[in-house]
Amino acid sequence: MLSRHTGFSLVELMVAMVAGLLLVAAVSALFASILRANQTSMQVSRLNQEMQSIVDMMARDLQRSGYDAGATAFLGATSSARSSFYFDSTTDLMNETVVGSKRYQCLRVRYDDDADGCVDDPGNLSKPPACRDPAETRVYSYSSASMGVRLDTGDSASCSGGNLLSTDNTIAISALTFELLGSSLTTGARTIRLSMTGNYKAAPAISLSLQRDIKLRNDGY
Repeated sequence: MLSRHTGFSLVELMVAMVAGLLLVAAVSALFASILRANQTSMQVSRLNQEMQSIVDMMARDLQRSGYDAGATAFLGATSSARSSFYFDSTTDLMNETVVGSKRYQCLRVRYDDDADGCVDDPGNLSKPPACRDPAETRVYSYSSASMGVRLDTGDSASCSGGNLLSTDNTIAISALTFELLGSSLTTGARTIRLSMTGNYKAAPAISLSLQRDIKLRNDGY
């Protein structure tokens, strides 16, 4: 007597194969989605890190701006007897974005880093040797052509010179402005609002805007 064999039919095998393929496709899609999310997260983190480091650098110099080891001699002085390191918003804020906007794309700061009382510049041979230490004049500016922030140093520093602060071709800065807050003029310590916007070059849709209000701690000299 012949025995009857049992098992999967051809239709059942095909259904099982289709179900298996769908499961593999779903897992693959999930894996790809996780990879994309991780990549985006890394790009956002890199953009934030690069932009924060640039803002931190400018903020630190702004906070030092006006420092003079002999500043007490200028307490209560008239505008014509200011310290050589005094931050003058009428001349040290430059390149206004639009006339009357009071937002500028270039900033100059000076501070007495070595406490010798003179504005040092190693490139200015007309100065006494004691005043040729590392430059104490720093100019930060925005370059729309290079999509970045530049730093120039020395007495001849300008808004069109200097080197880019970020040179690894990772981020692009689309806007940089400095604004003296009018509300701070009567507080005894003027405040500069620094605003910067940038994006990740490999993924332009990933953008970030930073804003920081920085008090001039050595104001009034």
